[in-house]
Amino acid sequence: MDVYDKLRPWTKIEACECASVNGLLLVDCLTDNPLHCDFCRKEVDPERLQLTEKETESVASWFSVARALYRLWLNSGEYESYAKACLLDPNGQVNRDGLKAARTLSAKIPTRLWFFSDTDNGEPTHCPICLNELDADVKWGTGTCNSCGIQL
Repeated sequence: MDVYDKLRPWTKIEACECASVNGLLLVDCLTDNPLHCDFCRKEVDPERLQLTEKETESVASWFSVARALYRLWLNSGEYESYAKACLLDPNGQVNRDGLKAARTLSAKIPTRLWFFSDTDNGEPTHCPICLNELDADVKWGTGTCNSCGIQL
């Protein structure tokens, strides 16, 4: 198995076709690949980005936990509140690992972690990490915190 296969989607239906990728979002859009172009928001193949094995493993490791928690939350069953608490905790392991992966990738291409928010709690206006007001001038989501490297 090629290391890129850990993040490569099974189909190319949602593949980014931008001439160049100038920024990334690490986000679970219920697909097999959390690497999304910050312009078109479609999936970016890790090989296209020429990620190293270490970079690919870092993203895949974070994603395996993040997607499991997200799906537990979506299931709305017994684990929903646990999963939500983990996903919302800015100091929790899943978010620390996601931020670390985003910072590592940012050495090659600007990368932000799409931080979980629950619409039941209202629309976020402040960064959950530094508590500063979010920059609401975004194409996707409700805001971004450039100093923390997240988007909501």
